[in-house]
Amino acid sequence: MSVEHPFAGRRTLVLSMDDVKAMLGMDEAIEVQRRAFVAIAEGKTVAAPNSWLRLPGDARRGWLKLLAGYDADTAGLGVKVLARFPNNPPGANLGSLLLLFDENDGFPLAVMDGVYVTAVRTGAGAGLATDFLAREDARTVGLVGTGVVAWYSLLAIKKCRPALRDLRIYSRSEERRVRLAERAADELGFVAKACDSVSSAVAGADVLVTATNSLEPILMASHLEAGQHLNAMGIRTEIHHEATARCVVVGDGREETLNDGKFSVALAAGAVREEDLGPDLAEILDGRSGRRSADEITLFDSSGVAIQDVPCAVHVLRAARASDAGTVVDLGAKDVLEPA
Repeated sequence: MSVEHPFAGRRTLVLSMDDVKAMLGMDEAIEVQRRAFVAIAEGKTVAAPNSWLRLPGDARRGWLKLLAGYDADTAGLGVKVLARFPNNPPGANLGSLLLLFDENDGFPLAVMDGVYVTAVRTGAGAGLATDFLAREDARTVGLVGTGVVAWYSLLAIKKCRPALRDLRIYSRSEERRVRLAERAADELGFVAKACDSVSSAVAGADVLVTATNSLEPILMASHLEAGQHLNAMGIRTEIHHEATARCVVVGDGREETLNDGKFSVALAAGAVREEDLGPDLAEILDGRSGRRSADEITLFDSSGVAIQDVPCAVHVLRAARASDAGTVVDLGAKDVLEPA
């Protein structure tokens, strides 16, 4: 006598990038991230260490990154797989999938695009960090980089700090920096200018953003000025270790910052000690003091943590179910011991 499989009739929802975009705007992402970081501070989350698989050969060939976590506040259990290939064309240098599982029985609830979620949650982190760490009188942004993370960081920063009005942008491509300056002016209301050097983009800026894939440092200690806030959003090698040593560093997760962040590069170089690392963003959003003086230089070290991704995926899944979006497929709803 056959016994009905316990998952019989259950289906997994597959959501495309367009589906995900329709369910998660920047306003929602900022609020989801705020709640997620507070949940971290309150001990309501569990995450595995970020795991990397780097392909042999050239350092820029490509790599996989795995982030897995559980958020009790949203009952979110999931994993993100991210494939980054820096030599791909701009805007297409990573691929990513997010998978959500039932917290009670492990059934796969959803498979969704993770490229957009990565972009919007990363940007939201920069916005929150800027809101809590930049000086109240901050008005000028200096941006290095013109890719996906640069744009979504700008978008979130402007939403969190609408008083920011002046923007200076540098990237190696004159065409891309001019185009981004025009877009930031048209869509975000910045008074934006494309610059021909890192120095001209960041000099005198109250808020700095680095969002590059540079294997060599592009922001040096000499670029920093008292009172600035820096969002370090790109890969860990983009900031010189002596620049990091000048800052009070706030990470998105302590272990990630120590092992995979810009701070880890400075730590390996002997420019800082582990005890020099400041509070995590989660602690600051939960009420701990961030900036201690007007002259202090603060740095948000964004490495990416699973608890940024999982609550976003839960938000998307709930909204998709409510709007009947996506495609339903059969994944694991049958007994694997039964004949095909």
